[in-house]
Amino acid sequence: MQLFGILSQAYATQLKQLYLLRSLMIGLAFSLSTLNCVAMAQPKKSQPSQPPSELSSLEYFQGTWRCQQPAKPKSPSGVFTWTVKKDLNDFWYLGNAEEIQSPNDGQLINSREFLGYNPAAQKLVRSVVVGNGNSYNLTASDWQDGKLVWEGTIVRMGQSTPLRQEIIQDSQDKFTAIYLIPDDGGKWQPVVNETCDRTEQTGS
Repeated sequence: MQLFGILSQAYATQLKQLYLLRSLMIGLAFSLSTLNCVAMAQPKKSQPSQPPSELSSLEYFQGTWRCQQPAKPKSPSGVFTWTVKKDLNDFWYLGNAEEIQSPNDGQLINSREFLGYNPAAQKLVRSVVVGNGNSYNLTASDWQDGKLVWEGTIVRMGQSTPLRQEIIQDSQDKFTAIYLIPDDGGKWQPVVNETCDRTEQTGS
């Protein structure tokens, strides 16, 4: 009986040790599983967004321009300055136009605009708001043979009208812009033109 008791006590001690070891192994496995789940649940650090390369198509406009309507060599009836610069982490160009001479000595009108690239539509985009309540929303593809064509709409006096603007590079520091609206037959007709000369170059 004494020997049996000693064996029983040794067996019981061994069982306790095995149980304790099993508990430790289960706990370790659970801990490792939890760590793996936490690691998988943590989002990967995202890369910072980069401005689209297509914005290079708008780099030509960066700087300050002096523009007149109608285009040279005619005498101007309207004169304004147009300043374009990169902003908003270089994702957009911001334009600021200040009229310095108005036709018929009327009220001087200013405008603000965004120029950029819409990757979903794969188009250059341009949104303009004017100090007389007008607004423009235009898109363009890219320069072709020194010409950039914007098309969209102008909202004026509560009416939306199709608008087209053709910008022609005369040189690195001069361009001509022609504004067109459709006639009754849907054919584009020029309504006004302007000449812009660069007065200041702004770095990229």
